[in-house]
Amino acid sequence: MKTLPEKYYLTHFFELLSYIEQTSQHLLSDEQRAKLLDFRKLDEQPQCLLVRVINRKRQFVCEADLDYSEITDYERTFGTLYDAQWLTLACEVQLPQQLLCELNKTQLQAIAAEHELPSPPVKSAKKSVWFEFVSANFKQLNLLQSHLYTHYFTSQFKQDFEYLLFLYFGKLGGAFAQFSMRDLGVMQTHAGRAQTNAHFDDYQEAQSAFYYSRLYSELKDMEAQRVLEVAKLLSDNGTLQPVGQLAQIKYDHLCYKLANLVAEFDMGLSESLLIQSAHPSAQEKYIRLLYAQGEHARCKQQIEKVIEAPSDEKLLFFAEDFYRLKFTSKRTSALTDMLRNSCPKVALDEAYKGYVEQGLVNQFARKGIQAVHCENMLWRALFCLSFWHELFEDQRNAFSNEFENTPKCIKDNTFYHVFEVEIEQRLSTFKNNGALLSWLVKQASERFGTHCRLMHWQPDVLSSLFEFAKHAPIEAVCAHLRAMSKDFKSLKDGYPDLMVFEQGIKFVEVKAPGDSLRRNQLITIQKLIRHGFDVDVQSVEWRVEPRQPYVIVDIETTGGKKEHDKITEIAMIKVQDGEIVQEWQSLINPQRRVPKYITELTGIDNDMVADAPIFSEVIDEIDTFTQDAIFVAHNVNFDFGFIKAEFARLERPFRRAKLCTVQLGRKWLPGHASYSLGKICQDLSIELKGHHRAYNDAAATVELFNLINQKRIDAN
Repeated sequence: MKTLPEKYYLTHFFELLSYIEQTSQHLLSDEQRAKLLDFRKLDEQPQCLLVRVINRKRQFVCEADLDYSEITDYERTFGTLYDAQWLTLACEVQLPQQLLCELNKTQLQAIAAEHELPSPPVKSAKKSVWFEFVSANFKQLNLLQSHLYTHYFTSQFKQDFEYLLFLYFGKLGGAFAQFSMRDLGVMQTHAGRAQTNAHFDDYQEAQSAFYYSRLYSELKDMEAQRVLEVAKLLSDNGTLQPVGQLAQIKYDHLCYKLANLVAEFDMGLSESLLIQSAHPSAQEKYIRLLYAQGEHARCKQQIEKVIEAPSDEKLLFFAEDFYRLKFTSKRTSALTDMLRNSCPKVALDEAYKGYVEQGLVNQFARKGIQAVHCENMLWRALFCLSFWHELFEDQRNAFSNEFENTPKCIKDNTFYHVFEVEIEQRLSTFKNNGALLSWLVKQASERFGTHCRLMHWQPDVLSSLFEFAKHAPIEAVCAHLRAMSKDFKSLKDGYPDLMVFEQGIKFVEVKAPGDSLRRNQLITIQKLIRHGFDVDVQSVEWRVEPRQPYVIVDIETTGGKKEHDKITEIAMIKVQDGEIVQEWQSLINPQRRVPKYITELTGIDNDMVADAPIFSEVIDEIDTFTQDAIFVAHNVNFDFGFIKAEFARLERPFRRAKLCTVQLGRKWLPGHASYSLGKICQDLSIELKGHHRAYNDAAATVELFNLINQKRIDAN
C-alpha cells in the first residue's frame, strides 16, 4: 500500500496556495493576501504546526494532540506562532465558551471540580446534562487560571483556510484530505489537468457565495433561537443580497428551509421567506399556501406568473397541473391520467420483486421481442458522446482543478447558452441513423475508458446506444438532444426503464405494485413523446403466469462454503406449464480433492470427477439454459450462491430472479414437521431415490414445486 511522506500536508497546502495565487488572487482581501505572504516567510516547523492546527475538524486544539515527530521543538514553534498572533489561547478569545461544546464529559466534570461548582449532576449523568450544568455556571469560571483552557488554543487563520478550500473546490465540502486520498491512489482525479480558472468572477461574488454556503451548512445544527434570528435577518429587505449564481442558489434554498422551520412559530415570517425565495419548492409551497388560505385570486395570479416565465421545468409542470385541477373542470392530475391511460397490467411471478424490469424483459423475449434495460444511462451516454468536445475539452468549459468531475456549464445549466452554435452545427450533421451511429462509434472508440462522471463505459450501455442509433427516429433524437442541452438539470434522469425493439423502437416505464410515477419521470416521458418517441407506461401485478419458465436446480459440492468449496455436480430441469421441457446435467471437476465425508454423503469421488469438465468449460451452457427463467432450488441461496461465486471467479455476472421451495413450502404446504427435501418428499409421497445426487434431487424438487405452484395459481 502507498504511504505518504512525513510532511505531505505541508506540500498539499503549498499546492493549494499555488492554485490560489495563479487563479484567485482577486478573490482575496488585502488582509488575506498579506497573511499568505507572511505564511511563506515562516520557518518550516511553524508552517507544519500551523497547517496541522487549521486542518483539525474542531475549532480548538489541545497541545497534547499535536505530538508529531517532524516538529522537533514544539515549545519554540508554538511560541513563534503565538507571538505572531497565528495562534490564540482558548481563554483569550472573545467567546471562550465555544470550547465547552467540544469537550467530553470527563473534561466537563474536571472543570466543575476545579471551580468547585455547587450541586453538580451525578457522575453517571449524560454528557448533555453536564454540558448544560457547566454552561449555566459559565460566568463563575476563572478561565485565565483554568488548567484545561490554558492547554487549548485556536487559530483565526482557520477561517481563511476554509475560504481558501472554498475557492479551490468552488463549494463547501471540498476536503483537504482529498489531496492525500489522491496521492494514496484512493481517489481518481484528472491528473495533469491545467488549473487556470477561478470559480468566481470577483471578490463580492466569492464572498457572497461563501457567506450563504456557510449559513446554509450551519442550519442543520442551529438552535431554535438562532434559526429565528437568521430568518428575521433574511426577511429584512436591507439584508445582504446574494451576488452570483451560487450565492443565489444557497440563498433561495436557505429561505425555503427557514420558511419550513419557522412556520409553526411565525406564519407571517414563513410566508415572507417563501415569497423571497426563487427555489421551485418554495414557489410551489407558496401557491399551495395561498389556495389553502382562500386567496384564490392571488393564487391564480401567482400560477400565471410562473407559467409565463418558468424558471424550472418541474415547477412549470406543477403550476400547469395545479391550475387545471383548481381553476378548470379537470379533476385528475397528469400523473393520474398517465397511469390510467397505461397499458393493461402484466402478470409477473413474485420472484421478480426487486427485478421487475428483468421480468418484463424476459416476457418480451418469450414473445420473440428484444428488450433491454437502459433507463438514464442510455440518454446520458447519447448526450456525452454527441457533445464530448464541448463538454469536456473546450476551454470555455474548462475544469478548475483535477478533482472536478462535472463541467461548469452543466452545473450552471448553461450548456446551450454557451455552445449554441456548436450544438446546432453538430445536430445538423445527424441527417440519418447512419450518420448518428458513425459519430457515436467514433467518439466512443476515441474516448473509451476516459473518466467521466456523467456516463459509464459498460459494454452493454454502449451496445444498447448503438442499437438505439440504428433505429431511433432521427428528428426525435435531435429534438431531445437539443432539449437536454437547454435544460440538462431537468432532463438528466427520469427516463423509461426499457427500450423495446418492436417495429422500430419504443420505451417502456415499468411500474410494480406500490410504485408511483414521479414528477420528474412524467416530465421526461412527456418530453420524449412530444419530440416523437413512442413511450408506454406498463403496470405490473404479482401473479403466477403459467407460461413462465422455471429452472429447477440442484448442485453437489466439496463443502458448504462457497468462498472456498467448489461444485462437483449440477442438474437443471426447465419447467413450463408444469411440464418438463428441457434438462441438463453434468459432473464438474472441482480442481481439488473431494473430501471423504462428501463421498460418503453423495457417492461422488475423485475418480468420478477426474475427467469431468471444469466449470469454465460449461459456464456458457449454464448461462444460456437459465436465461430468461426463474431460478428455483430447495434452499435456493445455497445453490444460487455457489453458481454465482463460480461466475464471479471468471469475472462474469450471474443475476436471476429466484424462488426457494423451502420458503414456498412453509407458506403453501403448511403443517409439516420438517421441510428438508427428504422429509417433505416422504410426507408428500414424492419419489426420491439416490438422495444427494444432483439430478435425483432436482427431479424430486420439480414435483414439489409443481404442487406448490398449482396452489399459487389457484390462489390468483
